[in-house]
Amino acid sequence: MIIGAAGGIGSAVAYSLALNGTGDELILVDRRADVLQTHIWDLEQLRIAVRPFVVRIGTVFDAAEADIVVLAAAVPPRKDSPRIEYLAENLTIAQETARTLAAVPNWPGILIVGSNPVDPLVTALQRTTGTDRYRVLGYTANDSLRLRYGIAQVLGVEPHRVSAWVLGEHGDRCVPLFGKVQIDGQPVKLDDTQQRAARDYMLGWYPRWVALGVPRTSTWTSGHGISSMVRAIATDSGEVWPSSMVLAGEYGINGTSVGVPVRLDRSGAAEVLEWPLQESDRRALQDAARYVADAVTQVD
Repeated sequence: MIIGAAGGIGSAVAYSLALNGTGDELILVDRRADVLQTHIWDLEQLRIAVRPFVVRIGTVFDAAEADIVVLAAAVPPRKDSPRIEYLAENLTIAQETARTLAAVPNWPGILIVGSNPVDPLVTALQRTTGTDRYRVLGYTANDSLRLRYGIAQVLGVEPHRVSAWVLGEHGDRCVPLFGKVQIDGQPVKLDDTQQRAARDYMLGWYPRWVALGVPRTSTWTSGHGISSMVRAIATDSGEVWPSSMVLAGEYGINGTSVGVPVRLDRSGAAEVLEWPLQESDRRALQDAARYVADAVTQVD
């Protein structure tokens, strides 16, 4: 089920799920009924061209029986606005879904949050729904993709050859793990200048985007990434992903959601992987958690 399916990310998730073969039934929810109907008519043709599946319009109440709910509903981006600026508005939108899930005793599904700011939203929604923390996850993989692209530019290699990870807040307080960079599976050490250039690319990506003033999000990347995350869960893959999740002592953090490495299976996050971190990275991760906790407190 996709809430906010008329928007760029929501519709891209639906399209990507149709193509990658995940789910027998896609339920699309959005208040923009006319746009949503065009997506339904469009996706219906993929039942001929790609594979048989059911796609239909639903309501937020269908979330009670959905195996996986993707929350992509959000206000449109505004010029030069940081992600945190949308917290109050997007939390108001998300609370309708949260109240629906909270009303279902022992709801067994998995909630994936794709709206910004993802870490405060995951923190607040897990509290509201009472859902097990391993089943309320935030999509944050774009940070790692942007770091990998920045490293590839610095080193002059193809981006697909780079492996690198970003934890922490999905924003300026993200934590790139330069100690875990690999090229073709082999460890690579970047010097300070190279790290700074790769970090600047990663952190500058979002400001460059919103400076254009175009009310569009990272549709294709997020749509592909979220659908791949859904597929990893649905197929019981055991894949390791960066994901925002409320922590309970891991990395010295309690009760707040930040991006950490998790192993995905049919239960959601099967486990949080506590990687050994440099002390500076560990402190930065904890600082990010405090920032997220403060943001949630301000909208409570």
